[in-house]
Amino acid sequence: MIVSEQFVQLLVMVLSGIAVGFIIDSVRLIVFSTPKRSSLRRWMMVFELLTWILLGGMTYYLLFWLKDGAWRAYDPLAQIAGIFLYQTFFQTFLRFVARVLVNITWRPLWFIIRLISAIIRQIFKFLISISAFVLRPFVKIYSYLSNTFFKKVRFIKYNKRQQ
Repeated sequence: MIVSEQFVQLLVMVLSGIAVGFIIDSVRLIVFSTPKRSSLRRWMMVFELLTWILLGGMTYYLLFWLKDGAWRAYDPLAQIAGIFLYQTFFQTFLRFVARVLVNITWRPLWFIIRLISAIIRQIFKFLISISAFVLRPFVKIYSYLSNTFFKKVRFIKYNKRQQ
């Protein structure tokens, strides 16, 4: 393997580390932009763990595609260096870009999802109130008859005991 090929592969691994840092930072930004009671925030640890696993698989695929599966010791070090580069130099700018993207895409999408769920909830409440209104006379009649019947049964049982 030529030294220039190794240098290019090192740069690709550093860039993948920067991409991993950006993706993890974006995932955290998306999760924390949801309301505190959302299920995404409750399952944040699982969501982030799945993201890390997915990124690890993608890194392995990148290594396999780039080096035909030949793994060198400087590959994870280059990726960690890329994550540190992201933290020190690129985080402020890329976090701004991620916030803009979240405000343009995620928040309107979240608003639409909440609006649709609220509309469906109101439709169900309306259907339940209509069915309760229709069934109310039958429930009243049933409760009146059952109460009078049970009173008579209790009275009959009570009189049988006395005799």
